Amino acid sequence: MNKKIAHLSLSKFADLYADKLVGPDFFITDEKQLLSLSEHPYRSDGYIIGICTRGTAQVEVNLQIYEAKADAMLLATPFHILRIYNSSEDFLCRFIVFSKAFLTENNVNSHFLESFSYFKSASLPVIYPTHDEINMLLDIYMLMKKKLDREEHPYRMEISRSILTSLLYEVESIYTSHHVMVKGKQTRKQELNVLFQELVFHHYKEHRNVQYYADSLFVSSKHLTETIKEVTGRTAGEWIDDAVILEAKVLLRNHDISIARVAEGINFPDQSSFGKYFKNHTGLSPSDYRVATAL
Repeated sequence: MNKKIAHLSLSKFADLYADKLVGPDFFITDEKQLLSLSEHPYRSDGYIIGICTRGTAQVEVNLQIYEAKADAMLLATPFHILRIYNSSEDFLCRFIVFSKAFLTENNVNSHFLESFSYFKSASLPVIYPTHDEINMLLDIYMLMKKKLDREEHPYRMEISRSILTSLLYEVESIYTSHHVMVKGKQTRKQELNVLFQELVFHHYKEHRNVQYYADSLFVSSKHLTETIKEVTGRTAGEWIDDAVILEAKVLLRNHDISIARVAEGINFPDQSSFGKYFKNHTGLSPSDYRVATAL
């Protein structure tokens, strides 16, 4: 199995891990090890709710690193770039994976998913509910699994969608309470870091200079750089460069995209300037990186 997965389509994800599949847009997995995804970043087509049941691992989401442990919950969207690594031998998770189309197929509100705070770009992708909260979510998961076992039931898909909707509201309640607690503990410098990271997430393809972000946040570039360095241990410029390089790496692993199109996709004026930038930050040219990751 190829570990170097840059883009994980729902169908590929399902082929690797699905236990119960309802059409092409919804499936669940039962206590699986994700070791085949542990070394390289990837992006999934689907929305993911993961519940860790055993062991530990590091989870990197859009360059931020979190600890996954028993009772941790992972909340990811197609806009997240994920990496799971340093996992213990006993690291296990249960996952629910679905597309926006599956959930909104019979819903008049096409933006139904956007109503949940944990599926917004600035949300915390890993939270730590209480053991009782996790058990309640696992009860819903097991009910869903039981319903999916009835493969001949004429309303299997409709029932699954209804249970999934109930689960989403339960997760919203848990997320909101835990997010409020986390937000309430933030200092002003930490809040500035959150705002900066959100801006980088939305604008790194167009803007690679610190001054743009400082102006957007109404602070000096010196203050922004010093604050981000104090809070994260890395400068604002390093965060911007890492976001650009990470996106470039994801695109370069797709061999159907030419290097010129990769450069265009992240707003470099030409392939040459992109190549110099990429090599300066990785030590490899884009073509050499593409060859190295294909091995």
